[in-house]
Amino acid sequence: MASTAPTWTTEGEHGLTQDNLRLLLDNRIAVIRIPGFATLAECKSFTEAARTGNIKYYSVAKRIGYIGMAQFEYRWGRQKEDFFAAVPQADRDLVDVVQRCTFDPLQRLIDRLQAVWPNPVHVAREDLGSYYAGIIRFAGEGVDLHVDWAPVNSPHYAIGRIDGQLGWNFFAEELQSGGETTVHNAPWDPEVDEEEIPQSYGLSRELVEGAPKAVYKASAGDVVIFNTRNPHEIAGGTPQPGGSRISIGSFVGRMPDGELVLWS
Repeated sequence: MASTAPTWTTEGEHGLTQDNLRLLLDNRIAVIRIPGFATLAECKSFTEAARTGNIKYYSVAKRIGYIGMAQFEYRWGRQKEDFFAAVPQADRDLVDVVQRCTFDPLQRLIDRLQAVWPNPVHVAREDLGSYYAGIIRFAGEGVDLHVDWAPVNSPHYAIGRIDGQLGWNFFAEELQSGGETTVHNAPWDPEVDEEEIPQSYGLSRELVEGAPKAVYKASAGDVVIFNTRNPHEIAGGTPQPGGSRISIGSFVGRMPDGELVLWS
């Protein structure tokens, strides 16, 4: 069961500032929103380009399409070299989309973070190469309760040294109804057995029982950022005719030297 003692000091959504980024990394506030991150014309351009990209699907019950790749898929039982060997193709798939729309959401987000953060902000990298950042998702049916925390998910990678992890999503197309994201203030701290992969998707409701929660709505043109060590889930909903819940995002981790690094 989750602890009932909240760590969030205030409720609601907050703007993007250096202080608020620090508070979010330390799990002292629930959500940062950047309204008007992109214009409606830019949203339309992105959705049109994404729909003709190299879309693949996860093998989970709720249908989730994606373009790019997730480091999570390489975290256990695979050589790190396999992950870094796959990055160039994922980069090409993302570039194919970005080149056919009117702006680059990933670079714009990096620029917005760098404008308020005193240390470098960049895509994560280590000796074997650069990570992939900027996964595009089509998630109109929702996403089950899960958590993302690199020190447990990916302990043998450089990102396993972070001390705070956020997730950002730029929403290019929203649902007609539903699709809310719920973030439960119950930071994940599982017992780790080196012989077993900790379950981080499809989590038990007992983990969030009694925990404070924040619910936010995806609005086209906005970016929303939250602390992904907290269990979170996305409700299904009703899409616009012929539409879906289309977003692009990545993780943002704080390294020991204060740099912010991005990966998906």
